[in-house]
Amino acid sequence: MTKISINKDKIKFFNLHKSFFSELKNTSCDVSDDQVIIYESSNKNSDPASVELKIKDTLYEVYFWDGYSLADKFTTKNYEKALLQFKKFSKKLAKNLRKF
Repeated sequence: MTKISINKDKIKFFNLHKSFFSELKNTSCDVSDDQVIIYESSNKNSDPASVELKIKDTLYEVYFWDGYSLADKFTTKNYEKALLQFKKFSKKLAKNLRKF
């Protein structure tokens, strides 16, 4: 497996954030070389809802946390599969944040 820098897809992640979370004012997207996270940035919750993609050794891990009780984790060696799951979890997070 070739280690991929998430930072190279920075524009892709920011565009995804804009498309799913455009009307949600209290969200942020942070991108580094080995991690991207989209999260609720209000001060209401000490453990905010988030979706995160991390590179750990030879694996890509995608985490979803709804801020209350639902957590999900997806692990793969394939970057494209990890991106697809990150997009699905992001869409789910945006839908959940609109409800509350």
